[in-house]
Amino acid sequence: MQKNLLLTGHPGVGKTTLIVKMIGRSGQYPITGFYTEEIREQGERVGFRAVTLNGSSAVFAHKDYHTDPRLRVGRYGIKPEVLETLVLPHLQPARKNARIVFIDEIAKMEILSEKIKEHIWAVLESDIPVVATITMKGTGFVKHVKSRPDVKLITVTERNRDILTAQLGREIGSLLAHELP
Repeated sequence: MQKNLLLTGHPGVGKTTLIVKMIGRSGQYPITGFYTEEIREQGERVGFRAVTLNGSSAVFAHKDYHTDPRLRVGRYGIKPEVLETLVLPHLQPARKNARIVFIDEIAKMEILSEKIKEHIWAVLESDIPVVATITMKGTGFVKHVKSRPDVKLITVTERNRDILTAQLGREIGSLLAHELP
């Protein structure tokens, strides 16, 4: 059974917007996870913050962060320890009595952390359904996640993003109706 729904698509197509809509529509269930937001200053994207589903947030990537070159993605310095401190408890569904885990996103910035990767893998392995966004490109961990037999990969486009809200709602409802005790 494909209990892990992964949304992929080109940058800016609306994957995060779609997952935030799904979070809002899933409020009747105990949920956990996080999503990311762009930080903009005078119209320019300067960084990213992670937001947990209880409303806590922290900036984990910023153009002004001076980090080790191995912790840079494009022009952004990444602070994996900030992301770990904020989101790791939200990637443990049993701790939150959650029936769904939302992850935005599985991509280069977030998986610079081995701990984040381990927790993502563990939640994918669990009986709890996962709804996540994942980068279109990627090797290693990203490719491994996409190739799991319990993953349904859904490509978000400008043409289908609006109808996907209802489709994903039905799929989540179906997963929860059939979830393991």
